[in-house]
Amino acid sequence: MDFDLLACEFGTPLYVYDAEAIRGTCRTVKEVFGGFDVLPTFAVKANNNPVLLSIMKDEGFGADVVTLGELQAAQLAGIPSKKIVWNGNGKTDAEIDLFVSAGVGFVNVDSLEELDVWLGKSERNMPPLLLRVNPNVDAKTHPKISTGLKFHKFGVPLEQVDSLPRDTLQALKGFHVHVGSQILDPSVFKEALLSVVELCNTYGMECLNIGGGWGIPYKPQDNSFDLERYRSTVLPILKRFRGKLILELGRYIIGAAGVLLLRVTYVKSTTYKTFVVVDGGMNVLMRPALYDAYHEVRVLKSSGEWTRVDVVGPLCESGDVIAVDREMPIPEPGSLIVVKNVGAYGYSMANNYNSTTKPAEVLVDNGRARLIRKRESADDLFKHVVMDT
Repeated sequence: MDFDLLACEFGTPLYVYDAEAIRGTCRTVKEVFGGFDVLPTFAVKANNNPVLLSIMKDEGFGADVVTLGELQAAQLAGIPSKKIVWNGNGKTDAEIDLFVSAGVGFVNVDSLEELDVWLGKSERNMPPLLLRVNPNVDAKTHPKISTGLKFHKFGVPLEQVDSLPRDTLQALKGFHVHVGSQILDPSVFKEALLSVVELCNTYGMECLNIGGGWGIPYKPQDNSFDLERYRSTVLPILKRFRGKLILELGRYIIGAAGVLLLRVTYVKSTTYKTFVVVDGGMNVLMRPALYDAYHEVRVLKSSGEWTRVDVVGPLCESGDVIAVDREMPIPEPGSLIVVKNVGAYGYSMANNYNSTTKPAEVLVDNGRARLIRKRESADDLFKHVVMDT
């Protein structure tokens, strides 16, 4: 990709996605689960652009959604309703009615209290219900994206399932488990699935949603997700279950397929530090501020000497950072910075802090770049304001 040309044509900040990379990871996932009855879905929270979702749809993927907005994104992408899985721990009565009317394929029920609500509904058009269980497994990931320990808000503790009334268990079609995100060690999944597969077989369930969480290498020292180890340690456990599997992946599918282009506005040197100021910060990429997340950054066309810098945004927060304490060549103002591995939880976490506008998104497919989301304007920020008249 010629990032200079893309930045000149579409401006910065700019998200750029590689269509072929998305297709490639989709096909890799399907190959891993060859021989299984599996519905692979994409976690729309990771990236909600319907154009990107339509690429996954063409590769046979469904959608894992939490909100009405994510449902609409999946529908705009043309994903069949029966391939849509509804997730989340705060479903309202109004949402339940709307999702049932939409004909979603499966519902992950997060709590016994929510299950009571579903069991009080008419059975007509009722989607299959999968009860999310909490296996109390450490995902060995960032605490804010770990979801499978007993003190987390998600799921029903395993030990409570055995005490459920028989008619309640008979109303379920299966179980759901998801212990966290950005997991690089497949043994985490082995530990979680051993007990849940046994639970499914004990109660004769038809479906098992094994969640997602496959990670990608962000840091230079990170290993890629070990597919061979997953095949050898996890798939034998899943073969003990004869029903349908559902898979929910987000970051693994699209994380490495996206980059963020930022333009340098200033290089500020003080007695203590050098700051590379760029035209987008935590408003366009929240992860470094929220999780202290690491993203590789690269300067295009710099002949400056190498030094240790912070790459920072233009917002009124000290936490407005893209990269901290990195060795890089000092760029000239106007140079481009490429931030890598931002396809997941990049644009979907973008915000309007400081009344900034959200960036544009571009898709590159077969060498052709096209705009798939327009850049916001200042007018967009205030179009829903109701002034006193």
